Amino acid sequence: MRKLAACACAAVLGALAFALGPAGPRPAAVPAATATGTATRSWVSYPDQPAALPGPAESAHSAAGNVTSAGSLNWAGYGVSRHAVTFRAVRAVFFVPYLNCAASPGATLSSAWAGLDGLSAHADSVEQTGIAANCSATGKASYFAWFEMFPYSETKISMKIHPGDSVIASVSYSAARREFVLTLTDSTRHEHFTRDRKCPHVKVSGKLVQCPRSSAEIIAEAPATGSSQHLVIAPLSDYGAISFAGISITDSAGQQGGILSRHWNALRIIQLRASGGPVLAQPTPVAAATMFDVYWLRED
Repeated sequence: MRKLAACACAAVLGALAFALGPAGPRPAAVPAATATGTATRSWVSYPDQPAALPGPAESAHSAAGNVTSAGSLNWAGYGVSRHAVTFRAVRAVFFVPYLNCAASPGATLSSAWAGLDGLSAHADSVEQTGIAANCSATGKASYFAWFEMFPYSETKISMKIHPGDSVIASVSYSAARREFVLTLTDSTRHEHFTRDRKCPHVKVSGKLVQCPRSSAEIIAEAPATGSSQHLVIAPLSDYGAISFAGISITDSAGQQGGILSRHWNALRIIQLRASGGPVLAQPTPVAAATMFDVYWLRED
């Protein structure tokens, strides 16, 4: 869905530009973390990916792994990556937020999801599933579930979503079948959805999409709206706080861990209005390697 729909895309970090492919925009990305945890560059990615902002990155080191911070136009949360590491699965549990539509008047959008890809300069894909929490122009909140194999359009899931529901989002890759398995479970209402999808067989910027599985993410997002020719990051709904927990990440070698792991580096993504701020949404530090909150701070 591209027209007036939540496009859960790549992070827009670093450069403030969208490289539009035939199926949609490429998200603007974040600074890549190297094996030593140092941010070495910024990328351009899709609004379904993080829209990155220029500026110095902050680095921190611990026994559990390296953490680099960066600003984004559309993402708040964490992603993990490391040179020569591919990822097989990501899973996170979170509660559907109660929106405060009065605090962000007008039509606003938000999404919360888990997925693979979207952080790498060479990843023209994002494989993701999660929920949307939106406010109408009249101040009415609405919720729905979705999955997306970007650059293919977002697909709504026929599952009723309510604020306060406990949701499990997971994306995994079956090497034997060469397929991604996208799963969303509403534990509160005992509803379950799963779909198997292959990497989109389309071209972006003249190159065939690869789905390299070069990163994994857990994100609260301001989706993009409009057409494939003109995508705009939407005003962000006031979701208060979204708590992510039970985070599990597995790489193709079978190494399993949380966001903080000696097997990969973590990127802390802070959502900004523009380079230099103000801050729109911000994740807390990671607790016990497997949980964090994202706080909505403003949208004006």
